[in-house]
Amino acid sequence: MAICSQLQSFPLTNKRVFLRADLNVPLKNKKIVNDFKLKSLQETINYILEHGGTIILATHIGRPQQYEPNLSTQLLLPWFEKRGYPIVFAKNLDDAYKKSKEAKKQILLLENLRFFPGEKKRNLSFAKQLARLGDFYVNDAFGTLHRTDTSITLVPQQFSPEKRTIGFLVEKELKMLTNLLSDPAQPFVFIIGGGKIADKIPLIQYFLAKVKTILLCPAIVFTFLKSIGKPVGNSLVDNDMLKTCKAILTKAKKEKVSALFPVDFQVAQETIYGQLTVIPANEITSEDVGISIGPKTIDQWESVIKQAGTVFLNGVMGFAGKPATLTGIKALLTTMSKSKGTSIVAGGDSVAVATNLGFSSKIDYLSTGGGATLTYLSGEKLPGLIAIDQNINRADKN
Repeated sequence: MAICSQLQSFPLTNKRVFLRADLNVPLKNKKIVNDFKLKSLQETINYILEHGGTIILATHIGRPQQYEPNLSTQLLLPWFEKRGYPIVFAKNLDDAYKKSKEAKKQILLLENLRFFPGEKKRNLSFAKQLARLGDFYVNDAFGTLHRTDTSITLVPQQFSPEKRTIGFLVEKELKMLTNLLSDPAQPFVFIIGGGKIADKIPLIQYFLAKVKTILLCPAIVFTFLKSIGKPVGNSLVDNDMLKTCKAILTKAKKEKVSALFPVDFQVAQETIYGQLTVIPANEITSEDVGISIGPKTIDQWESVIKQAGTVFLNGVMGFAGKPATLTGIKALLTTMSKSKGTSIVAGGDSVAVATNLGFSSKIDYLSTGGGATLTYLSGEKLPGLIAIDQNINRADKN
């Protein structure tokens, strides 16, 4: 399986590289809150500039339906300027084309791709407009590879196969995930949480054959608990997934995989904004909303994590804007950072919390992908990779 970037084979001197990036960073008051994705792209950017290329940098931010000043990629300019990058902004595609012909060894930042109707509509005309901006196409937007947007799937098809490739970040992500799938060090501990249980079921099902232990965290755990008749109070539950969750627990037992439930919870009264308390899992009432795990659970799970050869975490317990709800996830991340095994955190929200809590250099690998990571690990093909090279995708789905 060819998962290596071909960027190093490109003659970049005085050439334009259309670089599709995932710079969908969190913003507050027009300021970047977390620059992890920007830092992750630097290896590819630096290589292109150092080898005489000009970068046509394309990304989206947020989910705008039309022009929104608070989501303009212009807000990214100060980050690049502060680090000494030669960068200019293109207000529209005609301006971008003109500047792309004039620019030498610099970055030309395009406006938010989702300001253009053609981006989400898979528009061939829009794809050709974007493609004329570059001599080569490089996709280093791992977090968007599961999407079918024009810049992800149609634009690379406007370049001949020898002029399109993945970037160094995508290469790194794919190699890490492939190693995780093929030969993870045992015992393998899988920590799964968050609210989008339907999206994560395929991942749980796939990992059942590979893991030793699954630690089920809020809010996902409550659908599993309800599926076997346990009390969940007023916690988030996906009733459509009850049968599936019960079947997973049955299979886990058959495969001799330990699916561990919390023994205590941090709960809020009546709503997620209510007063926080800690209660035993079996004493949750109809007014309690499960938020995170309690201290007894943390103590029990720490010993499991410490003995692991591989620990993979996806899904956040608690709320980023409410520090008191993050004690559980912080405790697990702390133990992961001290574990002798390989530690991996995947998912946009999970990585954001990990970096904001100071674990960016303490966890072995932080994956920039959310949905893309889940799609790849679940055995599905990524449209963004198909558009570049069918062989980059995983061949198996077992």
